[in-house]
Amino acid sequence: MTQRVKDAIRALFWPQSIALVGASPNPQIIRGRMVEAILEHPFPGPIYPVSRTHSTIRGLTCYPSVEALPQAVDLAIITIPAAHVGTALESCAARGIRAAIVISSGFAEEKSEVGEARQQTISDIVARHRIAVLGPNAEGFLNGQMPLAATFSPTVVHFEGELQPADSRGAGIAVISQSGGVGFSFFNRGRPKGLVFSFVVTTGNEAGLDALDVLEYLLEEDNTQVILMFVEGFNQPQRLRQIATQAARQRKPLIMAKVGRFEAAAAAAASHTASLAGSYQAYQAIFERYGIISGSDSDHMTDVAAGFAYFSGCLPLGHRVGILTPSGGAGAWLADQCEAQGLSVPELDRSTRDQIDVKLPAYGTSRNPVDVTAQVIFELGYAPVLEIMAASPKIDAILVAGSLAHPTYVERDLEALMRLGQAIKKPVVFCAYTRAHPRAVELLAQAGFPCLENMSNAARAIKAMADYQTFLEAFDPTDDKPPARTKTWPTLDPDIPMYTEHAAKQMLSQLKIPCPPGRLVTSAEEAVAAAAAFNSPVALKVQSAQIPHKTEVGGVALNLVGTDQVASGYEAMMNETRIHAPTAKIDGIRVEPMAPPGTELIIGIHRDPDFGLLLSIGSGGVLVEVVNDLVTTPLPVNPHQAHRLLNQLHCRPLLGGVRGRAPADIDALVELLVRISDFALANALALDTLDLNPVIVHDCGLGVTISDALIGTRSSDPSSSMTCAPADSTHESPWRMNDV
Repeated sequence: MTQRVKDAIRALFWPQSIALVGASPNPQIIRGRMVEAILEHPFPGPIYPVSRTHSTIRGLTCYPSVEALPQAVDLAIITIPAAHVGTALESCAARGIRAAIVISSGFAEEKSEVGEARQQTISDIVARHRIAVLGPNAEGFLNGQMPLAATFSPTVVHFEGELQPADSRGAGIAVISQSGGVGFSFFNRGRPKGLVFSFVVTTGNEAGLDALDVLEYLLEEDNTQVILMFVEGFNQPQRLRQIATQAARQRKPLIMAKVGRFEAAAAAAASHTASLAGSYQAYQAIFERYGIISGSDSDHMTDVAAGFAYFSGCLPLGHRVGILTPSGGAGAWLADQCEAQGLSVPELDRSTRDQIDVKLPAYGTSRNPVDVTAQVIFELGYAPVLEIMAASPKIDAILVAGSLAHPTYVERDLEALMRLGQAIKKPVVFCAYTRAHPRAVELLAQAGFPCLENMSNAARAIKAMADYQTFLEAFDPTDDKPPARTKTWPTLDPDIPMYTEHAAKQMLSQLKIPCPPGRLVTSAEEAVAAAAAFNSPVALKVQSAQIPHKTEVGGVALNLVGTDQVASGYEAMMNETRIHAPTAKIDGIRVEPMAPPGTELIIGIHRDPDFGLLLSIGSGGVLVEVVNDLVTTPLPVNPHQAHRLLNQLHCRPLLGGVRGRAPADIDALVELLVRISDFALANALALDTLDLNPVIVHDCGLGVTISDALIGTRSSDPSSSMTCAPADSTHESPWRMNDV
């Protein structure tokens, strides 16, 4: 992001002066609510209403036009009818105004030619004049630090109290949302929890700035440590990888909700892995690769953000949790929630238990969960036992489950809690099993502890922080660099839409990828001769670019032995194929020896419209669909990432050896994944899909076997053209054009 871009966006989010274009004194309409919100949370700079029908609004002098303004303000907030927005933006540019929010609706969201044309006009103005524009059809934004409430959201208008809690020790949380209502719902749900919101930004139709532009800018804000995002999709999705890398370098977690998980699937593609790994799965692959935390709902996201806001500087170094509670039942319930999220609740060490035991009545327990009983809280408060637990080497974080219906015990314990909040170097999250009293929440925030009201979310917050710490320890921003070209890779021919198994294996063999030897035959006699040469049971498989799924037409026969079985198998296969695929061009039948037994997997590469080439691996056979055992990652894939992928599979224990089975050859499998990734990148312009199904992983030291293979080029996809830019390229938005 260039300095010119940064300056324009800074004028948007940190304006020193504002023009309200279309201002009204009527608080019952959006134009009036904008005025009300900005005045209710006093903006520190001059405000100039622009109105042709009013001389003053709320004591502010009005001006009849943008041209009549006494100065070139930093930010124009536009709420006039859609038909006049283009003219107003041109006037702003001519007046030297560098930023604008278009609240007005009546653009592309209307799905009409007129609306589309109006929105294109805004994009053209942005590209021509380099104005930083949010919207149109936006709900505005909140800068909680100035403060500036440039929004008509009811969550901000008539808000009781300060926009930011005065003494909270939590870091700033920014929200970026393509939905105005959802964006401000995070503020509405998070502010009562004592959370500090640095920004809430809604992007609307994104004719100018889009969500990724805003994200890139806010990552540089010193007072923003955590970023929540609600998105439907991105105009330039490939940019997410680069910006997420930037976030990881700065240790600023992104918590993102991507909607559209259950959208109707596209027409089934020839590649099986492509049909399984749809758009949502592609986003999840990007999330996993770059440490983005997937949000399930606004409460979950604000609760996870609370953990990071308080403890980004001391994330848990593991997944072991200590639980402190005056209620045995609450402790047991919270322990269940922790275990369900993949956390462990280990017994505390003897030294820690001995120190706790002297403070407990006979009916308490120091095992973990630590049930101190209500009597100890009445007499001592939470701090003494909390301090002892925090020193235990057996736990990485602490959850405190208590009744916070009244602030009495927090008030009495406040001084000690304030001291512990500065001294403890492990996350400590309070979780009320009652409704938390606002005063209790406020005091805990001052002490440095978030207070949640959902046990599951409290556990998920600890899990997210621990996972993020693990991610940061392994993260290497250079992993995205394509491998150095140390060899000449086989090149795909884009004029061949589909490579048959036989042709694909010939190409893969050039990569030293272990494919069984095979011969392409066109008669029963040739099949018999080929089988005899292998001197082992053989498989027959029909070869046709028009038959990607051979079993569906009777095109596979296994474990054939002897002349009669091979000859009759050949004839039967040719007859079945002609019946089920009468128009298919048959190249012949591949004869190859049966592979030794092992664990079957499916490996594939497909081209996602948003993120380009992705690699997937999953359980072989029907298990990949029945138990949804498929994981996906963007290219390139190095050995470290290959191991991470394998560790996410449900079938991973099978590869390690169970019930007397020898461990599988993991090293050979990892080498295969890396080679396939390198081959795909070398053919990134032409490759559309690559399926290896099944891949048989043999015992340790015996390698892997590619039993079946299929390669499709982009010419096999009617929607693609080799004259077009590759999917990895992105179309520049109006805002980023000529970004100099």
